[in-house]
Amino acid sequence: MTFWLIGLLLIGLTVVFWRLWPGPLARAFQWIERRRSGLRSRRIQHGQIDWHYLEGGHGEPLLLLHGFNADSDHFCRVSKYLRAHFRILAPDLPGFGDTRLDDGPSFRVEDLADRILDWLDAIGVHRIYLGGNSMGGYLAVAMARRAPDRIRALWLLAPGGLRTARLSPVLEEVAEDRHNPLVVRNINDFRRLLDYCFVRPPWIPAPLLRFLARRMMANAVRAQRIFDAMRYDSSPLEELADNLAVPALITWGQADQVLHPTGAALLEQRMPSTRSLILPGVGHLPMLEAPKTSAEAWLAFTEALARNPDGDALSLPET
Repeated sequence: MTFWLIGLLLIGLTVVFWRLWPGPLARAFQWIERRRSGLRSRRIQHGQIDWHYLEGGHGEPLLLLHGFNADSDHFCRVSKYLRAHFRILAPDLPGFGDTRLDDGPSFRVEDLADRILDWLDAIGVHRIYLGGNSMGGYLAVAMARRAPDRIRALWLLAPGGLRTARLSPVLEEVAEDRHNPLVVRNINDFRRLLDYCFVRPPWIPAPLLRFLARRMMANAVRAQRIFDAMRYDSSPLEELADNLAVPALITWGQADQVLHPTGAALLEQRMPSTRSLILPGVGHLPMLEAPKTSAEAWLAFTEALARNPDGDALSLPET
């Protein structure tokens, strides 16, 4: 009888954690995914910001910046294929994830770029490879515009900030003043956002899904403020990228519904040392949906740069 009572108690506790109190289980799933990817959680207080970031691997520093309403864990899966070649640094950007800050700072892309450069100084990192997805790609180009001598090469994964690109289904909703799908206000918004971001969504354990949704819901007001600052108060990506000589690999999912993949061609026209890779059957987050393919393309690109330090895009091999 005691055995059955203990069993029922354990089942009851599991149900409570799984459905009603997802936080601890969600953190456990995050820890497992980070360990599998060779990344560890770090914190540093710098100025008004209590930075949280993931770090792991060996080699030259590769800074990876996540997209809007995301976090550093978006780079766990691709880091598994990169950690033998690079020292991975993936911060939760101010306003998202576990990085904490006061509400005062500006969220213009230029100001956020300066804060990230200051954070790199605080952790003693100067010259880097720099990658970013969506908003993170927008920030990466802003950083390269501000400090080109610090950036060895750019890896732009469906970067945001283009004003002249064809509108995606998500940005059509924004342009028509309908609900912004990128700002999550309830669990249905979160599920809909996943549908927009992926062709083949990765499995997300239910406690982690609810944990991420609740965190986004609690951050909805600030997220809208950040979105508005990026869209209306910041320099467009076209301007930041114009004649930027830093070598760049653009990786974009052909089925991206968040940012239209024709943006890759617009950037190639403006940046003289650029290669584009369009991944068929992949959505807005290629580092999550096609991590191995994305990593192999970046490794091939950086190896080609090592053989050709001038970074002439016309002489780089096809990716």
